[in-house]
Amino acid sequence: MPNARSFLPATTGLFAHALILALALTILSHSARANDQPRVAIVAAATNTADAQTAPRYTDPRDKILATGFFSGVDIIDTTPFGTGVPTLEELLAYDAVITWSNASYEDAVAMGDVFADYVDAGGGVVVAIFANTSTHPQRFLQGRWQTGDYIAIPQNGGFSEGPGELGSILIPDHPILDGVQTFVTRWGVTSQGAIFGGYRPTITAVTPGSTKVALWDTGHTLIALAPNPNVVELGFHPVSSDVNANAYWDADTDGDRIMANALLFVAREKASCPADLDGDGSVGSSDLSILLGCWGQASGLCAVADLTGDDLVGSADLSELLGSWGPCN
Repeated sequence: MPNARSFLPATTGLFAHALILALALTILSHSARANDQPRVAIVAAATNTADAQTAPRYTDPRDKILATGFFSGVDIIDTTPFGTGVPTLEELLAYDAVITWSNASYEDAVAMGDVFADYVDAGGGVVVAIFANTSTHPQRFLQGRWQTGDYIAIPQNGGFSEGPGELGSILIPDHPILDGVQTFVTRWGVTSQGAIFGGYRPTITAVTPGSTKVALWDTGHTLIALAPNPNVVELGFHPVSSDVNANAYWDADTDGDRIMANALLFVAREKASCPADLDGDGSVGSSDLSILLGCWGQASGLCAVADLTGDDLVGSADLSELLGSWGPCN
């Protein structure tokens, strides 16, 4: 598929017809979005698989985040060498926010860090979870530009601790990421040799300068932290639940799903307020119009970003929405 930023109208006639129709609709009435919920994606190295769309380590977090009812869609992008690898910035710009973690290796950890930094700079939101913020494996934590800006809250390469644990001290009461969160408990187990496993959390209890802890495990380890960049949140737990591994991950009867969903909503808040800014440059203008017209009649893949009304078809209503938002984002 061509680069979304370089899309042009298929025909001059189509452009004229769509523009006239949209202008008429804008003058008569500015239609509200049919679905103003954020669209998010799992962009992770959850496991080595040829089909991430059916692998439980991807689908379990997806289904739980989607079941909160806060999002218009939750897509899966497999960033391992067995999947599609490193997404482009244009692919990420189709989403208001993404969540990433690792339990396998990214195809290219440097390129992943670079594109996530570009995405955040363009207004996107990123949630980073274990093991992408604790692993000592060089291909399992974000490198590149991600390491040189204010994107990191939990110090990298610090390793993880294990064992029983639950929601502990709440350092910022009434923070939006804790909205509706009543309980959070991890499952854990013991090997035949007597070693404890599961309940993974960052070993390092400090956060980077300028970062803020929101909540802790009852063991004192970081559970939720805000990076200096307001579009990044880090979670000190693994997104996969006990429905996949009953002896290692967060208890599916508690509120890990709500924490993940709230974190995505929190980092998506600014971008979602200006949905017609398709290229993420802070204003609605000619390049956004070019993207929308190039997606006319479809709404999949890269074109999901142009479906402003959420009706699974890019058409006159979306063009009306875009023209009605013309100019700088507020």
